[in-house]
Amino acid sequence: MVEPDPAVLAQVLEPDEIATRVLRGAREQFELVGIRRTTMEDVARHCGIARASLYRRFPAKSQLVDAVVLAEVRRYFDGSTRAHESGRTVAEKIVNGTVFNVGFLREHTLLQKLLRTEPETLLPGLTVGAAALLDLATYRGAAQLVELLHGEQTPTPAQQRHLRTVAELHTRLTLSFALTPHTSIDLDTVDAIRIFANTYLIPSITAYDGRPPELDDAPVRPAPDSK
Repeated sequence: MVEPDPAVLAQVLEPDEIATRVLRGAREQFELVGIRRTTMEDVARHCGIARASLYRRFPAKSQLVDAVVLAEVRRYFDGSTRAHESGRTVAEKIVNGTVFNVGFLREHTLLQKLLRTEPETLLPGLTVGAAALLDLATYRGAAQLVELLHGEQTPTPAQQRHLRTVAELHTRLTLSFALTPHTSIDLDTVDAIRIFANTYLIPSITAYDGRPPELDDAPVRPAPDSK
């Protein structure tokens, strides 16, 4: 996914009418029966197109799956960007982005379907094989935070490291919520998500100004005697 097939990427970034129908139809078919049980013939039939038209754009099922995944990643990033832009202040932008992220993951039919019925298809790319996704999301998240907090000014190296760290932590948190929706944290309403973001996420972003933290000069206490 870091360096996708240019031919596949072109179908996602500049789809013609048929490619648009195929990407939507393939996602719908995957939602119905999963990826493993779906054939190219199933997709062509669901989209109402000839198999030759499908194979001209996606010669193999693996390419079609990659294209659907890329299209969904693009839809996620586009929606997240719009959510951030809808806020007036930095806090509002972060909160609105969090509300979108939680809703998108909870309501993503294909994601929930695969987690229930064929986790072996999905889990490697979101766990042990998630390096590419983690790097991409962290890069985009850090760039977004730099723009939100610093505008056209260049942050210091320490501030950049801080924002990259926060972006990675938030990405890992998002992946965790996606893979394990069960939680004791109240995220059941928009208001609850806003409270969560204001209480926990925004302080992690804004509390550090890039200066080294003060060291505690107090002597280190010895470990208690276990005897």
